Amino acid sequence: MKKRRRQAGQALTEYAFLLVLLATISFAVVVLAGNQLQGTFQDVSYELSHLTDATTLAPDGSTLDPGVTPAPAQCPPGQTAQLRGHKWKCS
Repeated sequence: MKKRRRQAGQALTEYAFLLVLLATISFAVVVLAGNQLQGTFQDVSYELSHLTDATTLAPDGSTLDPGVTPAPAQCPPGQTAQLRGHKWKCS
């Protein structure tokens, strides 16, 4: 009977250890990828709220007419503007 209790306690301890390990890893992933996740969330949110818009946004936030490419000066040197959904992004 004592052996069975010890095994149940061991299983509970292992389960608690795995939960702590999983929580620590999840927290680390969110901290390390937080800015990327926030940017992606904002892009998706923008796209969902502007599904019927015909205009696009330039990298500086100004509105462009459909089919217009933003000026190259709006991106930092060495980067080019790429259309992603309704937004132009420098990359």
